[in-house]
Amino acid sequence: MPSEHFSGHTLTKVKNLVKKGVAAPVVYRDKDTTGLAIKVTKTGASWYYSTRDANLQIAPFSSFGLDDLGILRELVTELRKESKKGRNLETLIHSFAAGHSVTDSRHLHDVSHGDGVTWEVGRDFYLEWCAANRNKDTARGYRSALGATAGLSEDFAPIHGKPLASIITADLARVRNNIIARGKSGDAKGQGIRQADLTVSAIKAAFKYFVNNPNFGVTKNPATELSKSLERPTVIEGSEKVRALTQIEIGALWYALEACPNETARLVLQLQLLTGQRRFTATSARKRDFQVDGVYDCIWGMEDKVHHWRKMALPAVATGVVKQALRLASNQPQSDYLFPKQRPRRTGDDMNRHINERTVSEALEDMRKPGGIFEKMPFNVSTHDLRKAFTSVMRPKMSRFMIAGRPMVPDEVEMITHANEGRESVSQLVYDRNTYLDVKMEILTFWQDYVMEGYRLFCQQLDVKAAA
Repeated sequence: MPSEHFSGHTLTKVKNLVKKGVAAPVVYRDKDTTGLAIKVTKTGASWYYSTRDANLQIAPFSSFGLDDLGILRELVTELRKESKKGRNLETLIHSFAAGHSVTDSRHLHDVSHGDGVTWEVGRDFYLEWCAANRNKDTARGYRSALGATAGLSEDFAPIHGKPLASIITADLARVRNNIIARGKSGDAKGQGIRQADLTVSAIKAAFKYFVNNPNFGVTKNPATELSKSLERPTVIEGSEKVRALTQIEIGALWYALEACPNETARLVLQLQLLTGQRRFTATSARKRDFQVDGVYDCIWGMEDKVHHWRKMALPAVATGVVKQALRLASNQPQSDYLFPKQRPRRTGDDMNRHINERTVSEALEDMRKPGGIFEKMPFNVSTHDLRKAFTSVMRPKMSRFMIAGRPMVPDEVEMITHANEGRESVSQLVYDRNTYLDVKMEILTFWQDYVMEGYRLFCQQLDVKAAA
């Protein structure tokens, strides 16, 4: 068995032997790296990992040449290390022969032995963590943004099946660029850039989780240097039609809600409209969050999506909505929620959950169907438009209200709409326990009157049409 430092001369000898043919196998062993060998037989030649304990074919001789000696030696060094651990070497050898680098092959090998995970496995672990530790809407958005649903799955082809530890920034940039390219070919220009930016944010959050979980085998965060789209978003075609609901359209919405067949969904939408909150804030409200026997008719204490608590005093119409919801909820005493789950998902379901957010959205989406109040709207009205309407109307009117002896400024509309209630400093957030119930009551009463006036105007419009 010849033993020599493998070089171009060695490879030439092997080629000549293959051409001539051999009666018995001939094995060349590399003096430079113990375990690297070339075996020549009657049928041809192959690269081998050959030691006292193992004799494994790496690839046909023609698969690698003189320039590949370095990576072959690197591979054999890894094989020796893994062999000492008593591990099966098939994945490491097969992935290398399939064209993977030694590093990527090692990561695939680690995954096969439980020392790492692939992108899909890590992503699903992260989404499971998100569902338990983040707002439901955030978790749902991340599922789409990370390619776990049909919409973006093909865009993630550069990292499909790839070990997390093998993913580099360039791979993630290709995913981002795939989304942008697909958006350019679609009808809504600029959508791809916005979606790509959402995906970049989700990827950064996911890799922060991976790096801090030692079981995933990720030691370096490839998303750190990943930037959002390098292109400037174009204007969406038809974006000039996207606007806030007008007062009479808000009145039309209230009119349509009165005929909504799902009373619980109606009450959720009415409460959201009258308070300018997110859909999830309303649907996830618990019975214990409402105080209806104090100085104010009703005080709502709510936990927002970032787990900050705040309180609001509700005016008469919103209070009526809450009291009606409490009466309905009394039929399901086992549920802690103001708007309880409406049907069991499985046998033995304890039903202690809130109404599905999609059920609420569908009640509003029905108004966009033929014959619905919003059938001819130039844009698709959604639950978030209720929040937009509140902010759009009340922001320029904030100077009507006083706080600490001064007129409020437009940005202080966040007192109603955001978790921090307009507070900016850490000191304010931690120590300022003033809930400004009187000011909030004034703001929400003004908004309630605006909504009810829109309802009156819409009904008046209907009467005029009926009389014509």
